Amino acid sequence: MQDPATSGRTLRLEARDEGGCRVLKAVGQLTETETAEFLDTLKREMKSGKPRLILDMDGLQYMSSAGLGALVSVHPAFLGSGVRLILAGTNSKVRKLLALTSLDKLLESADSVPEAIARP
Repeated sequence: MQDPATSGRTLRLEARDEGGCRVLKAVGQLTETETAEFLDTLKREMKSGKPRLILDMDGLQYMSSAGLGALVSVHPAFLGSGVRLILAGTNSKVRKLLALTSLDKLLESADSVPEAIARP
């Protein structure tokens, strides 16, 4: 049975502190419908006071072009804030999408959350 509080939602975002970083876990699908909430959450978490925000994408099953656009649009804000945004745990489909659009050269990524935390 589907939880009424999450009925109709295809993206769940969960934030936590780990290893001196802020980790935002994305679960589900990131499409145009979820983009505004996703951007608001990223901007709010950017202000957590942690030097890095790791976007744990291990549970992200699908990301549309709107999701890619959201990452690109928030990138300058992260650069200006001094907070490093690191994508972690992207599946092969998302990695391929990032490579095809050359965003893999713009956005920092790591294979896993522990790897992102361990970076200098």
